[in-house]
Amino acid sequence: MPIVTGEMATMLNVLGLRKGDNRILDVIVLVGPDMEVENVDWGDVQSTYYLFRPAGTELLFEDEVLVSAMVRTQPDSADETYGPYPRPGNLLEGLCPTATRAEVAALLGQPERTGPNFDRYEVNDRYLHFEFDAAGRVAKLSALLEPV
Repeated sequence: MPIVTGEMATMLNVLGLRKGDNRILDVIVLVGPDMEVENVDWGDVQSTYYLFRPAGTELLFEDEVLVSAMVRTQPDSADETYGPYPRPGNLLEGLCPTATRAEVAALLGQPERTGPNFDRYEVNDRYLHFEFDAAGRVAKLSALLEPV
């Protein structure tokens, strides 16, 4: 299993922590201070989203546990209220923030799961999900606690 470094590794490291754990501040200082909070009741799961729109980042808590951190490496045409991540070159050491699918695979090896426009890798005892745009370049990165 590859080990990644960079700001995305910081996000991977805090997954599984409960809301209010001070270690989550390591991520919030990367993307804050402008934050909105949205709560969604899905019936069996309570979701809380910390939205850092100018920084193109979302943190998702399910039942008070941080389960994902998603960042945009490019402007999001589906939701123009989000900007791109402020330091995209710092997300993953050794990888351009708009890398091609082949460049991601060259760094991380064989994906754990693939789809038409995504690849998911097991890294740092967690999961890293890459979404690719129509040109085949990274548009979003998600740090995931579980393979969803």
